[in-house]
Amino acid sequence: MRKIYPPKLLVLMLSALGLLAFFFWVNPRPTKPKLSKREIAQSLTGAITQNRFPSEGQVVFNQTAMTGQFNYTLNAELQSYMEKLLGQYKPDYGAFVAVDPKTGAILSLLSYTREKKDTGNLALKASFPAASIFKIVTAAAAFDKNKANPETVVSFTGANHTLYRQNLKPPRSTRWVRRMRLREAFARSVNTVFGKLGIYTVPKEDLNHYAEKFQFNQVIPADLPVESGTFEFAGEDPLSVAEIASGFNRNVLMSPLQGAMIGGAIANNGAMMEPFLVQSFKPENPGFVYQAEPRIIANVVSPETARELRTMMQDTVRVGTSRKSFRGLVKKSVSAEIEMGGKTGSLTGNHPKGKYDWFVGYAKQGDRAIAMAALTINEENWRVKSSYLARSAVEQYFEPEIKLAKIKRKKK
Repeated sequence: MRKIYPPKLLVLMLSALGLLAFFFWVNPRPTKPKLSKREIAQSLTGAITQNRFPSEGQVVFNQTAMTGQFNYTLNAELQSYMEKLLGQYKPDYGAFVAVDPKTGAILSLLSYTREKKDTGNLALKASFPAASIFKIVTAAAAFDKNKANPETVVSFTGANHTLYRQNLKPPRSTRWVRRMRLREAFARSVNTVFGKLGIYTVPKEDLNHYAEKFQFNQVIPADLPVESGTFEFAGEDPLSVAEIASGFNRNVLMSPLQGAMIGGAIANNGAMMEPFLVQSFKPENPGFVYQAEPRIIANVVSPETARELRTMMQDTVRVGTSRKSFRGLVKKSVSAEIEMGGKTGSLTGNHPKGKYDWFVGYAKQGDRAIAMAALTINEENWRVKSSYLARSAVEQYFEPEIKLAKIKRKKK
């Protein structure tokens, strides 16, 4: 039976509730202070720069130092495996970064020097020419603006990996003219094709806009001290534009971490995530808390453009410049239903001096995915290709899926 309160009692109850609500409005319940990436980055800068990941440290918040435990996002098996691989092949310099494309969590962060020189953390430095990795940005601008697609045919003259002013002009004769689809030019890294794409198809304004989308000339929001990649045109003439669009220049610089972010954005349907290394920080002081939260930096390209870029990146590992390194893994990945792709780049540089060799790419199967950037620098002799380091990382990360596929094949 429904209970009925006397009118006076009901008025008293409502008045009490009103007073209680007013009290909490005037004196709100204190919220737990939340640490930010900025405080985490400031506390770890010295250690991470020296390639160390301390399990315990101090974080300063509101001028108060708090000691606590750091919980990192690193995949222990992948980190250990890639560290051993770099130690085995001993390039003069090397760096490897892997991220989860969906969250931005850093799965591996490695810096290597053969002579144990004090170079800091090479994975976070942006003194390396992006080389042909920038072809990803040029293609993204062309596809996203509906000015080209992977099947677009470009006519050109000259060799694949050179870039001369005379090859950028309309040919006087058709005798030596070659015609190539963009997907093939991307996979084989043909400079003249992408140089002409920059001159005749993608305006300088679009190249600049998409470079900034991919975080060139931007402060990368992260909980570790990563340097900003830089992008600039050396001049106004067509050759300068062609050099930028094809990656045949030393004016576009990036870090391996930014390279992994670029691969991650393509794998994540165009959404680039903020990178983070610390999953959580648990201080001894009660009431303080830090828990990483995935955040999107920007939707750099549309999902359709990202899909088109992935099809070209898949060609790179199947029939393009990294086919030799990925040859054995391609067959395994097909049976395990692992999609993978990438882009290579090579150029000489001066910081440090040597021949730079890049691989930026991704691999994914179902809900599991990894994006990576591998960089090796060799002063004289080649010791290991970046493509091989990337292939090894994919094979290690997806080892359970590859083994399961092998078992299923044997049962058939």
